[in-house]
Amino acid sequence: MESSLMRKNSFVRFAVAATAFAVLAGTSLPANAAIKPANKASIGDDCTQASTGKTAPGRGVDGSDLTCMVVTTGSFKGQNKWWYKDVTPLKNIDWTIPANPGGYSLTADAITDSLKAEGLLTATTSVYKPGAGGSVGLGAFQEIKGKPEAAMVTGIAMTGGLYSNKSKLNLLDSTPIAKILREYDGIVVPASSKYRTLKQLMDDLVAKPNVVAIAGGNKGGVDHQIMGLLAQKASIDPTKLNYVVYSGGPEVITSLLSNATQVGISGALDFAPYVASGKLRYLGISSAKTISGIKAKTFVSQGYDLVYGNWRGIMAPADLSKADYLNFVKVIDIMHVSPAWQAQLTKNKWDNEFVAGSAFKAFLEKHIPEINSVMKGLGI
Repeated sequence: MESSLMRKNSFVRFAVAATAFAVLAGTSLPANAAIKPANKASIGDDCTQASTGKTAPGRGVDGSDLTCMVVTTGSFKGQNKWWYKDVTPLKNIDWTIPANPGGYSLTADAITDSLKAEGLLTATTSVYKPGAGGSVGLGAFQEIKGKPEAAMVTGIAMTGGLYSNKSKLNLLDSTPIAKILREYDGIVVPASSKYRTLKQLMDDLVAKPNVVAIAGGNKGGVDHQIMGLLAQKASIDPTKLNYVVYSGGPEVITSLLSNATQVGISGALDFAPYVASGKLRYLGISSAKTISGIKAKTFVSQGYDLVYGNWRGIMAPADLSKADYLNFVKVIDIMHVSPAWQAQLTKNKWDNEFVAGSAFKAFLEKHIPEINSVMKGLGI
C-alpha cells in the first residue's frame, strides 16, 4: 500500500513538473521588428520594399505561405511586413462562454477588442452556458452546425472539469484554433483574516484540513487543481479540504467579502482591485516569478515547489470548412503579434503563450491525458 502511494505521488509530481516546464517553455514574445529574409520569416516580421510580392513558403501557420506586402489595415497599416495576402477579416464571432462572467468572458472580450482594433473583426455576440465544469457549454457548442462564425473559449478549467464531472464529451470533437495565453492563480484572504502568510494557512490545514472554507472555481478546474497540488506539497490529503465551488472569480470574491468563506483562489488579477482597496490580502501566487502590479509572493519563494498556470484558447465547430478554418487561424495568428493584443496581455498580466492550428491540436492530444492523470492522482 505504501509503495503504491509513493508511486502515485511520484507520478503526480512528474505530471506537475512536466506541466510547469511546458508553461515556462511556451512563454515567448512574438516576432520582433528586425528585417527577416524569407527563410526565417514569421508573421509580422519586417521585410524590405524591394522584397514586396515575394513569398516565404511554409513560414505561416500550418505550413501556409507568407508574402512580403504593404499591410492595409490595423496597427501595421502602410508597413512592409511578412503577411497573409489571402486573409479575410471576420464579419462576426458568436461566442459560447462555458461559464458565468469571469476568465472565459474576459478572454473573449480581449480577443474581440484586439481583432476590432486591428481591422480583423466587425461584430460579436456572446451566450453564457455555465455548469458542470464546462460540460454544459461544450455540449451546447458541439450541437452548433452550419455556423462558421461560432467559437468557444476553452482552457485547463474545462479539460479538468470534463474529467471531474465524468463527462463523455470530447473537446477534440470540436476544431482547435489556437492556444493564446497563460495566466496564474492567486490565493487571498479578507483583510481581517488572521493569516498573513501562506505558511500560516498551510500549517493550519496540516493540523485540520477542513479548518477553513476555501472558495474557488469549478470542481476539477485550475483553481481546484492548484489548491489540491499545493495541499500535497504540504503533505495534506487534498480530498479532506473544505473546497467550496463557485462559477468564477466574481462569485469567489463575493463569498469572501460576505464571510461565507475564509480563503479564495482564482486568477490573480481578479483580486487586484480588492487588494488595492484594502479589502483582500494576497497570500501567494502560482507563477514562477513575481508579476508586476500584483503584490504577491510566489508559492516557490515561500517554500512550496509549485508553478502551475491556466491556459486558454479558441475552439471552432467540428464542421468548419477547411477554408474557413485556415482563415480563422491566420486571423488569430495576426492578432497575436499585434500591438492591440500585446496591450491586452500587459493589462491582464497574461503570458503570451501561443500555439495555433495543428500544433494546438497536438498540444490538446497530449495535455488532456496528462491533466486526467493529475486529477486522478489528486483524488478529484
